[in-house]
Amino acid sequence: MIAILLLIIEIFILAYLAFNVVYVAVFSFGGILYKSTNFKTITISKHQRFAILIPTYKHDDVVLNTVGHCLNQNYPQDKFEVIVIADSLERLTLAELKVMPIRLIEVSFEVSTKANSINTALSQLTLENYDYCLVLDVDNIMEKNFLSKINARLQEDQMVIQGHRTAKNLDTPFSILDGISEEINNHIFRKGHVALGVTSALSGSGQAMRIHEFKTAMSGIHSAVEDKDLEYYLLRNKFKVLYENDALVFDEKVQNSKVFTSQRKRWISSQFHEMNKVLGEGLKDLVFKGKFDFFDKGLQRIILPRVLLLGFSFFCALLFFIPFIQLGKYFLTLFIINCLSYIVAIPSSYFNVNTLKAALRLPLAFFLMFFAMVKSKGNSKKFVQTEHTATVKNPNA
Repeated sequence: MIAILLLIIEIFILAYLAFNVVYVAVFSFGGILYKSTNFKTITISKHQRFAILIPTYKHDDVVLNTVGHCLNQNYPQDKFEVIVIADSLERLTLAELKVMPIRLIEVSFEVSTKANSINTALSQLTLENYDYCLVLDVDNIMEKNFLSKINARLQEDQMVIQGHRTAKNLDTPFSILDGISEEINNHIFRKGHVALGVTSALSGSGQAMRIHEFKTAMSGIHSAVEDKDLEYYLLRNKFKVLYENDALVFDEKVQNSKVFTSQRKRWISSQFHEMNKVLGEGLKDLVFKGKFDFFDKGLQRIILPRVLLLGFSFFCALLFFIPFIQLGKYFLTLFIINCLSYIVAIPSSYFNVNTLKAALRLPLAFFLMFFAMVKSKGNSKKFVQTEHTATVKNPNA
């Protein structure tokens, strides 16, 4: 009886692990098929007008640096406007912003969220002056040709496109691990999905969307996981998200374990945000309409975050060495497949000694992620502030 019960538990764990690993493997190896854009073959018939929204909450330390880089784009100056949405900034910072060639919108909320800031700004803009709205986090630095590349992909007035968010700093073990995590997600959920004909995931920043539709979408969004809610809106309205891997937005990576844990609480909370509703709606879409995109988004809600999946598959692989475990070889096989899927997704630039040293922190990262998952309840309803610095360490920025 005990042997049968143990086998049932093994099968259950194996099935869930297999689902996770196979999903990741399919889109990771699918990402190899992603075709880079040949910008030389694109005829530029028009320059789209961009409203660049930068919501900032108490980030006096980086906002001036970010705005300065935004104004330095290799793109016609009359075709974009930088709009800073200032929530709880210091007077000195506000004074410096007011003398810059930007639009400053000051806001204050009982509950501060990125969505509330964006909605307030959109209500004050004359939408006819813009074609697309581009959202940046306060620490994001666009490469100089970012707008030009995004514009090239939007010549036919497509709905929405996600740029390639990548690490701005790789100076600590945790920033390296965070940068690798970002690139794995880019490869699997953006390159891999687009290559296999599925809509790209949003990154939360670095995406441009037609401004009228963006305002309509955001009007019903007020949570702190606005990127997930925006994805649901796009899927419900049958809009595919494009992805441009060569349009880089440099994003600051976490410096230490404290910031790592704080940030992951919000991420994990968003991971399971409206899980049952999205999965149910996606299954209905698949069965009755033959649409896979929404169903795929539902599947993403129930797979483990990458660090947790790696740790979980590792511990399951150890079962191979326990004599009375009957399915040990399958657990070991899944761990190997998972490792190969991640290796395929990591850019070659990360294969160096510093990454090897950072890998020694993976056990700590796993336990911090597990702790963040336990403590994540409620973080999808409030603003989770992440510490930033003004230093730009990537020379390409």
